[in-house]
Amino acid sequence: MYKPHPRRKLFNIDMFPMVNLLLIILLFCISGYRPSTPYPIQINLPTGHYFNTADPESYITTILIGQKKLMLRFDAADVREETLKQMGGRHNTDFTPAEITKFGETDIIGTPLVQIKKYISSYYNAADYYNQPGLALDELAEWIKESHKATFEKHNRRSRIFIMADAETPYPVIKDVIAMLGQQKINKFSIIYSYLRPI
Repeated sequence: MYKPHPRRKLFNIDMFPMVNLLLIILLFCISGYRPSTPYPIQINLPTGHYFNTADPESYITTILIGQKKLMLRFDAADVREETLKQMGGRHNTDFTPAEITKFGETDIIGTPLVQIKKYISSYYNAADYYNQPGLALDELAEWIKESHKATFEKHNRRSRIFIMADAETPYPVIKDVIAMLGQQKINKFSIIYSYLRPI
């Protein structure tokens, strides 16, 4: 006689909490994401055999060297704003609160201070951004000096210096930058390069 087999029991799995968790993670990633802006100068990094590591709690100042230009990047908006105020005070240049706030949104400083107001007003205009003339070495030194003060005032610590130079940059150019840092008693810095994996 035929005996019916009992049907397999079905277990209901509630996927709602998992979907909620995924949505929360997605929203967190979107809100914390800032699209990276390409550098205004082309930099092909030299290769090295070790990783460059940075203290995640440090405030980084990056010196960009390439295409016969010197540029600068601060990673903290409040440091950029405070540095601009201090640079304005050194050169008797007044900036409005709107200009200071907008300057806090900039990525790369490669425009001399005498032209910085025009650069701020047109940021982010691709033509102005990619055609920045670069900084003279003495003005670069001023920006770094004032940014160190600003970082200490805002965060009670010194910023960490990184040098990102194109592989084709002549060594005397990099040597001049290192000498400038030495004059400010900045003898600890890192050079950024692409990691060459051992075979």
